[in-house]
Amino acid sequence: MFNSKTTTFFGSIALLSIVGLVGYLLYKNNKPKPQKNVLLLGGLDNRSGDLKLSDQQELLQQGLGTKYNVSSFRYNDISSLIENIEQSMAPMFIVLFSAGCKYSTKVATIMKDKGFDLSNLYVVEAYGSSDRTKSSVKGAVDLGVPSKNVLVGKYKSAGMGIVENATPTPECSPGHWCSLTEVGKIIQQK
Repeated sequence: MFNSKTTTFFGSIALLSIVGLVGYLLYKNNKPKPQKNVLLLGGLDNRSGDLKLSDQQELLQQGLGTKYNVSSFRYNDISSLIENIEQSMAPMFIVLFSAGCKYSTKVATIMKDKGFDLSNLYVVEAYGSSDRTKSSVKGAVDLGVPSKNVLVGKYKSAGMGIVENATPTPECSPGHWCSLTEVGKIIQQK
């Protein structure tokens, strides 16, 4: 039937196939997963007591963990944020924080036009003492941003009362700034 050379040949092919399959499975399971992108439009960073944008980004990153890549933009650099959203081919999470929340409707509109899921937009402790900001946050919710994605602090200038069914920021420290870490934890659970 088979001579020893034929048996050795088929045995070698079978062994190489098994080694190749095991190697492929190891590669597939150990291949690094792509990071998810998060864009942050920060809060004020130019007054005494304000955190720098890099510190705001770090607080968000602490809540998100290592599987997320955060790009941050100053509260007044809406054009760079919009450019990043418009150029993106993949959905991402967007966090508008404090003073950055005044662009809520604008960002929600652009996301909707791109076909991105509005449940990936988070509005965190908006400056609720500003009529412009209140109107913008309400406009984003009217467009389809879930009201639970609006995190609010315990006072009006941290978003309290802007929309119904908002999510209260969990107790954390340092007040207001720590809401970035808390929203990161919420995103991480999605």
